[in-house]
Amino acid sequence: MQLEDFAEYFSLTAGIKDFISRYGFTAMADSLETVPDSLDEKFILQQLNLLHDPPPAEPLLKAAQEIRSSKYLLSCYNYLDYYWFRAPKMVMYGTELPGYGMNPLHTEQEGLYYLLNALASFPYIARKYAALGLPGHYAEDTVQYLSGALTEYAAGHDNKLGITGRKLHWFSFYVQGKLFRIGRFEYMIQDPLNYLPAAYKQRTNGKVIALCRHNWLLAADGSLLFDSDSPAEAYKIATLENDGKSISGIPVNPEGFAEVDRRVTLDLAEYIPLWNNWDLVPGLHIPGGGNMTPEACCDSLNQALDFFPRYFKRQVTAVSCFSWIFNPDFEKELPESNLAKFMRQLYLFPFASVGVEGLAFVFGKHNEDWENFPADNSLRRAFHRIHASGRRLRAGGMFITPEAIRNFGESFYRRNYDI
Repeated sequence: MQLEDFAEYFSLTAGIKDFISRYGFTAMADSLETVPDSLDEKFILQQLNLLHDPPPAEPLLKAAQEIRSSKYLLSCYNYLDYYWFRAPKMVMYGTELPGYGMNPLHTEQEGLYYLLNALASFPYIARKYAALGLPGHYAEDTVQYLSGALTEYAAGHDNKLGITGRKLHWFSFYVQGKLFRIGRFEYMIQDPLNYLPAAYKQRTNGKVIALCRHNWLLAADGSLLFDSDSPAEAYKIATLENDGKSISGIPVNPEGFAEVDRRVTLDLAEYIPLWNNWDLVPGLHIPGGGNMTPEACCDSLNQALDFFPRYFKRQVTAVSCFSWIFNPDFEKELPESNLAKFMRQLYLFPFASVGVEGLAFVFGKHNEDWENFPADNSLRRAFHRIHASGRRLRAGGMFITPEAIRNFGESFYRRNYDI
């Protein structure tokens, strides 16, 4: 498959053509029309059998036949398989790849084609996990993520079967051995990230306090400005001052907001950072699927504390996350929900937002009028109440340390927040 021919068929921009040429397309040109084993019926059925709740096979088998019958679809399938699951390096974000939906002939079927690509990743995941010395059940648990992706796609596409193309990068994290399903949650191997606040622990009693990072743009309610807001709209711009003996800044209440009209000073002889730049602070991800009971949350976090030292010889300093799920409004709107119960065990903090956080995950789309979003469960109704009140949707961040995990259920941070 020649690049010019492929690019014309999929209406690729010059930028995309240049990118895929540099990332394997040209080198693979002679093999892109080879039919891989992953498009065989036997292979597809084997992968579907790994899922606890497999989708119907017939539409996928038909889609695989369509790909095998088209040199263009086959080339796209093989290139995406190479880029996400076999390339020595790739750009994870910010680059548009060729997609089945770029050709009007295949827009209706693109979700099925991407689903076939995802199924092709399962053996790569199993091999990588085995090479890391992980028991086989971790790979089997990890691929269950696909069920949530299917539900999300169906919500936004009239209950059609498939997934979106952007999900393939998530499967690549598994293939790289960076992301693992441990009980209810997933955990990404990562160092502390700069979205985290400056967090400290008192030496004598273990109490934790977080301070706003330098230059955080704060609204009067203690949230961060939305990305579309002008910096001039900030109620206050946070400063974090460290003279070597003490550090002072605006405290973050563990309920998730900055106390914008307060400033505290911590004696560095008495307070120590919760983590260093080289520490392991896994990123937590919550796959779809419900059943996020306090017991399941606690069990997953405790398993993670054992998992990383056992298999990677690294202690967990904290677990962190940013997500639409940790919007503090949900704790108020759904106070008795499993989500609210989980949030009360975490140290929440404000996070940058664009105003539509969560819509794509809960409704499958974010670019529709609100009257087109159903209100058929408690979470969706909470979205509608937030919107009706004039509030914009936002994301939130969280971290939780081993001490709080061991005291799960006791609202460790809120109970001890009295500085």
